[in-house]
Amino acid sequence: MEYNKLVDGEALSREKFARPSKEFGILPFWFWNGEMSYDEIEYQLREFKAKGCPGIYIHARFGVREELGYMNEDWLDRCKFTLEKARELGLQTWIYDEYNWPSGTCGQTIMKDHPELTNVYLELCETDLPGQYFMFMEGTDSRYNDLEQSEPIYACAIRHEDMKKGNYEVVDLMPSLSFDKVITWEAPKGPWKLFYFIERKSSWYSDVLNPETTKMFLDYTHEKYKQYMGQEDFRDVKGFFTDEPAMHYFETGRDNFIIPWTKQMFRIFRERNGYDLRRNLPKLFFDCGGDTEQVRYDFWSTLSEQYDKAYFGQIHDWCRENDVVFTGHLLYEESMRLHGRVDGNLFQHLAQFDMTGIDHLYPRIGTREMENEHVALKIASSAAHQNGSVRLGSESMGGSYWDCTMERMKWIADWEYALGVNQFIPHGLHYSVEGERKRDWPPSMFYQFTWWEQYGQFNDYMTRMGYMLSGGDHVAKVAILYPLNSIWANYVPNKRDKIGDTIENDFATMTDRLLRLHIDFDYLDEDVLADRCRIEDGKLCIQGEKYEMLMLPPCTHIKAKTLAKIEEFVAAGGKLGGDALLPYKCIEGDAGDLEGRIEALFGINPTELRASFLNSQDTTQTLTERSVGKGKVVFVSGLGFKANTDEQAMMSVLDRTMRACVTPEIGIDSDEVFCLHRVKDGKDLFFLTNPVEQPAEITVTWLGEHTPELWDLETGEIRPVTVYEHRDGKTRFRTRLEPYGSALYAWADQTEKAHVESADVIVEEARLNADGTGVILAAGRQDRESSLVIASESGKRVVSVPAGACLPPIALDGEFDFAINKPNSLNTDAWRMTYAKADDDVAAITSGRADMSGWIPMHMGAWELQLPMEREDNTYPVDLWYVTRVEADFVPDDLRLMIDGFKGAGYRLYVNGREVTETPVRSYLDAEMKEVPLAPYFTAGTNTIAVRLTVTKKSDGMIDLLKIIGSFAVDEREGKEVIVPMVTTMTTGDWTRKKLPYYSGTGFYTTRVTLTA
Repeated sequence: MEYNKLVDGEALSREKFARPSKEFGILPFWFWNGEMSYDEIEYQLREFKAKGCPGIYIHARFGVREELGYMNEDWLDRCKFTLEKARELGLQTWIYDEYNWPSGTCGQTIMKDHPELTNVYLELCETDLPGQYFMFMEGTDSRYNDLEQSEPIYACAIRHEDMKKGNYEVVDLMPSLSFDKVITWEAPKGPWKLFYFIERKSSWYSDVLNPETTKMFLDYTHEKYKQYMGQEDFRDVKGFFTDEPAMHYFETGRDNFIIPWTKQMFRIFRERNGYDLRRNLPKLFFDCGGDTEQVRYDFWSTLSEQYDKAYFGQIHDWCRENDVVFTGHLLYEESMRLHGRVDGNLFQHLAQFDMTGIDHLYPRIGTREMENEHVALKIASSAAHQNGSVRLGSESMGGSYWDCTMERMKWIADWEYALGVNQFIPHGLHYSVEGERKRDWPPSMFYQFTWWEQYGQFNDYMTRMGYMLSGGDHVAKVAILYPLNSIWANYVPNKRDKIGDTIENDFATMTDRLLRLHIDFDYLDEDVLADRCRIEDGKLCIQGEKYEMLMLPPCTHIKAKTLAKIEEFVAAGGKLGGDALLPYKCIEGDAGDLEGRIEALFGINPTELRASFLNSQDTTQTLTERSVGKGKVVFVSGLGFKANTDEQAMMSVLDRTMRACVTPEIGIDSDEVFCLHRVKDGKDLFFLTNPVEQPAEITVTWLGEHTPELWDLETGEIRPVTVYEHRDGKTRFRTRLEPYGSALYAWADQTEKAHVESADVIVEEARLNADGTGVILAAGRQDRESSLVIASESGKRVVSVPAGACLPPIALDGEFDFAINKPNSLNTDAWRMTYAKADDDVAAITSGRADMSGWIPMHMGAWELQLPMEREDNTYPVDLWYVTRVEADFVPDDLRLMIDGFKGAGYRLYVNGREVTETPVRSYLDAEMKEVPLAPYFTAGTNTIAVRLTVTKKSDGMIDLLKIIGSFAVDEREGKEVIVPMVTTMTTGDWTRKKLPYYSGTGFYTTRVTLTA
């Protein structure tokens, strides 16, 4: 592909910082979820252009017009039209490769056309049998056990007594399979544990472990786009985004007896590992002693390799051959246990992406209580750093709610960028939010959004961040071993244990606390460490990363080549750390005397350590340090950082552990502030963010003597920090980060010979000569004498600033003139509903004269699910009357009703007994919400609004708030809301308490002030 700033980054310059290339801006998912008219597509593309977006992802979603379909000619023609219009406007077009999610089914078409490619999983039905006992395991239904719609894979029995010893014989019951799916057995004296393994289908997902599935998926999607658009137009498709595919998609969030599977699993396993999986299946769910841990590792690593080749490898190759970018993200990145089960080794798959991706949904960030939120982003950024992926895109903001503000958007984005993201992909911007589409992972941060008019300012900020934090090198002195192999060796899907929880929990806790200690790091997979890292000057080097320390989180198993690399690293002067548990078994290769080699490094026998760990209840920790050859090895004994209930003591131990091995480039005296250090084109950049609602008054300390600069991400200005100190070979300066605030600091190209070292006034500018003479501009409310300390080649001197009379403060309070820029709204869902009949008195119902005492109270939502009892006749369609009343003191000329969520086969609308016959037009708010005039029908007083709605299913009905819009305010009187004249003056405070309870838009306050000379 030709040089692409969005993918490759761009060289650093001060001019570009002021006006960065748009390619670094927000690249949203554009949810295609409506009729997709050509005119509306063009209008919305122009909106993207106006806000400075570099392009869009076409993303098929819930609500797309049924007759339009997905991947048919109508769909593809709109995609081609979009590609052409986007090119005219200078926008890039990217394609999300699926309808909704997860990727890999082409809107579930693959399973319909090829049932043999449906996703399957393996489930264990286990039970205990007494001896002697005749067993008849019925596999055709679920009268005794849940076995229906399944295929028997393997059945066996093991004596309880033998299982406890770890030395057992398996009684193979498969030869007794009868009547296709019935296992019979005359069990001898026991008791016995019976294992019956069955294969089941996840009918809505495809078998991505089967290479034929991905081949079909590419034919149904990527190839179809390419063929329809033609060679010339297809060149303008920048790339494809794959979203949350998985080896396994059935009850993945629960602990249960279910694991991924594919039709040829026994063959795949034997070809890779050289032994039979069938008789070893019980070891995947129970501790059977012997080689149990080895079998588990072999099984899960085999799955991961198969998945990588069958899915990611094929798509990577197709994209490479067709000169497009392959990007996307995986599933459950935040949880070692979960992604190890459904996705395998994330580092293995992320290496296939041309541009690394991640997702972060919901209005939350990583905290001490939600440590694993950090984990997902650090996995992705680590992979990006090590694979040379200049950009890291994050699918963000989905589920961040309709009350989302720009402050919330910035809060989430700043945290993501501090952890390595540099491309913001909002999820999503909806073509329409009419009806239930507004419930599809809100909000839509598009033209319907309250903040859309200001979105360009947010995009400018994000563009500068993307430009500054793309390219160059991430600076981290620590690598943390990615302990997935230990997770796999200890993993059973049906329960958790002390070792597995400690491995995962300490990995997450260490992640959060190191970020708070401002000791940055990357995760390092065993294969990446052993096969791709170079050892130079006592550092582990890969791409631009140079790790001085390798930290092992609690782990129990290791590959022989990993251990050899670690020994080589320590011998070369590297620093090594460990925590709670050390590897006591080798799971791949020949490590010889593994225990002895680990003990030679750490001075601890790992088998004895494991036994002590399992028997201990002591939550305290002890740090030991030792020299090993040229290197240094530290170990923290105990039950792990997460188990330490004394937060302060735990942080102290972790801090001492790391500082015994590395010296951070930056110090910040707040553990709430996060920091990212990058070097771009020789310039050191430090991005700081304060993700809490309290301001942070902090001291920043840098190694070395530097002149600090502030690169203002909001304005594009570059300003020197005017007050800082050089002492003990370090640079210190004070700064304030507002709540949810951020700042980008850099080392100036040259260190000034003179500067202001301290001041109790605000120094706005200092133009100093080498001897400390010059001009200083400062400000402050000087009610007492102040001073400045100037440091220069001539030494330090104090400059006094005499006190002066302060001007009185200017108070902006009281009443303001007030105006709004959008229609106001009165919203209601207080309906009465009844069934429509042929002999209804329509005039009485629609004018409010009908007796509604027997009508059913209704609120917005599915009509049938609000009924007080089941319907006797469940046939459809059904005609319903919905009636509500609205009070008004006056009727503005622009009073309208918004048609939103009238879900059914059709409706008729009446106001005060008159049918509204005007043709609905596009509303100001949304492409598919319509408006009709109300002013001709409304009167001062009580107004009746009636809707006769034809419903065709139980989820139909008036599923949204009824919205009356126009130039008015809303007063509350005796529990009723009343339309009143618009407010024209306003004091500061909550609008919802000042006659604007539903307003969404911008308010303008105007007042006059008198300045004192």
